[in-house]
Amino acid sequence: MELWSQVGNTPLIRLREGNVYLKLEYLNPGGSHKDRAVISMLEDLMDKHGPGIRIVESTSGSTGVSLALYGGLMGFEVHLVVKENASPIKVGLMKKLGAHVYVCPNVSPEDPRSAKSTVKRLEQELEAVYLNQNANKANPKGQESIAYEVLDRVEVDYFVMGVGTGGTITGVGRVLRREGVRVVAVTPKGSALARKLNLPGEFEGGIDGYDSEEVPANLDLGLIDEVRAISPSEARNWANFLVSRGIFGGPSSGAQVKVALELAKRGYKVLTIAADHALFHNLHV
Repeated sequence: MELWSQVGNTPLIRLREGNVYLKLEYLNPGGSHKDRAVISMLEDLMDKHGPGIRIVESTSGSTGVSLALYGGLMGFEVHLVVKENASPIKVGLMKKLGAHVYVCPNVSPEDPRSAKSTVKRLEQELEAVYLNQNANKANPKGQESIAYEVLDRVEVDYFVMGVGTGGTITGVGRVLRREGVRVVAVTPKGSALARKLNLPGEFEGGIDGYDSEEVPANLDLGLIDEVRAISPSEARNWANFLVSRGIFGGPSSGAQVKVALELAKRGYKVLTIAADHALFHNLHV
């Protein structure tokens, strides 16, 4: 039995503070919900190109860990580009799992040292396939399974999810919308998405797992009923709250729970996910 066959069917729990249901995705073998997307993208790549090819991807962390894990097991040569502010724990795991990791300074995309420029260079030099998780349609397709697993257990009114690659909120959202569930997106204050929608708040820093710099191609804004902007300090405070309840989600999970509880106080049943493991982050708990 292959390790990737064990991805999914994660626990679904209810917070005692209200009607908020949490899918504990950090209990996947790779430590996050990105296991689902990565396996979907790798299987799609296998169908198109076969095994053994080189792949390159830019990642803030969780996708990189999953790619290093399953890419190696499936026989791919994995090259990962990360920014210097990426979680050192995640970067260390990528290396331990056998991926080639390139750490880039946080400079403008046009700078030849940037993550974007480095991906382009590696794609050419290594004759590698760029996975492009932000626009890869196999990404949201792989996340749809979360929705089906939830629908087998509980009916909800809202789904709350942050926007990183756009894969989870689009994949899960399009299934749940068919059941009448409303979808709320979460993004950092001052992010590209927040600016696009004229949401108030200056940029105070990113939230790990969320995209602050661009609106990903995989994000289907037609599925979104509302967008909430959260500061990184709020995200970390609510992640600490989750850990105090024995739920080991990181800052993105904290941001989503904050919004979910606000909706629950208005009488709604709300679904969100605990996306990646708190041990990937320095939460000072």
